[in-house]
Amino acid sequence: MFDLAIKNGVCFVEGEFIEANVGIEGNRIAYVGRDEIAGDLEIDASGKFVLPGLFNAHTHLAMTLFRGYAEDMPLMDWLEKKIWRVERKLTPKDVYWGSMLGILEMVKTGTTAFSDLYIHMDEVAKAVGETGIRAVLCYGMADRGDKEKAERELKIGTEFIKNWDNAFNGRIKAIYGPHAPYTCTPEFLKKVKEEANKIGTLVHIHVSETKQEVEEIKRRYGKTPVRLLDEIGFLDDNTVIAHGIWLDDEELRILKEKNVSVAHCPVSNLKLASGIARVRDMLEIGINVCLGTDGAASNNTYNLFEEIKLTSLLQKVVTGKADALHAKDVLEMATKNGYRAYKIEGGELRKGKLADITLLERDRFNYCPVYDPLHSIVYASYGCEVSHVIVDGELIVEDHIVLTMDEDKVLRKVESLKEKFVE
Repeated sequence: MFDLAIKNGVCFVEGEFIEANVGIEGNRIAYVGRDEIAGDLEIDASGKFVLPGLFNAHTHLAMTLFRGYAEDMPLMDWLEKKIWRVERKLTPKDVYWGSMLGILEMVKTGTTAFSDLYIHMDEVAKAVGETGIRAVLCYGMADRGDKEKAERELKIGTEFIKNWDNAFNGRIKAIYGPHAPYTCTPEFLKKVKEEANKIGTLVHIHVSETKQEVEEIKRRYGKTPVRLLDEIGFLDDNTVIAHGIWLDDEELRILKEKNVSVAHCPVSNLKLASGIARVRDMLEIGINVCLGTDGAASNNTYNLFEEIKLTSLLQKVVTGKADALHAKDVLEMATKNGYRAYKIEGGELRKGKLADITLLERDRFNYCPVYDPLHSIVYASYGCEVSHVIVDGELIVEDHIVLTMDEDKVLRKVESLKEKFVE
């Protein structure tokens, strides 16, 4: 008898879909197979696809508050003329409600874990605790060449880790989050990495998101961002970079040699005209690539199924090869690669892994007919097919209803906040 039994589903196991049952004990998967099982709580998954939970590997969660606020602008104008200005108005409570809305959207579209780099992170952590989702959280630090600011930023980032790492039965992993090489000096980045190594945690950072950024770093330091980070000892298997669009062959080799993971955010990269990352090339040389949405101000959703489909399509068109990325590759990028990047034991339907699981209704017009569940899910999903979500062994979405949140209350609250941001 298991604590929770998922019965008669079509399950994504070791790269293929098979009919199977999944037994959960505590917060771990205890059984995957065809034997008849029973549980204290049972989910009849006949007519459903059963997936490992999706991992959104790069977000700025509370930017739900700026969804639709700054549109049709290139990245630096978008940041300097709109986003950085309006972010000064954010209060901790604003970030809490913006995070609640982001979590609501993610769990209803199958995301069981996410990585967030932003401000007022205590409030994000509180939202994670209340809603039952899993998260990797970091305070977004930037010293901008100011030594006093550098000390303050590092202190905030370190205190956040001390206060929240391993909170809520381990559902929160707190790490360091320096913003980017163009907002952080090499000296500051080196210090951050030293502190991360000292306490054995990870570092998440934006790198080579735009051509303009790369050219700016080359003017300042005489080398590209990845080469700069490599020179100061920043890159290793505890580093996750977001975007990584403007990379040459040597930089890809550096990332592979240092076992750096890359969080690919195709929708945001297209919307801000930042470019298209060399995902196929990364995968071919063995770089761990995962998927993220970036913030809702530049996406505008936290629906990871949009990233899944677009990731495959973009690589097909930029390479001129329809088989550039296979559906299995992309689904694994959205699941186990994200968990692997942040060193969390999930993302697979396998005994011993964390019980983070998403169920999709098969009986949908966009899935009809089903020749191969893998292709149906990767190329035809909207996200609304998600019926059940389990995180850490706990059912948090049942029959499309979020059990841990008052959805109407969240929507009303966020809608009421927008007036303060209107210029």
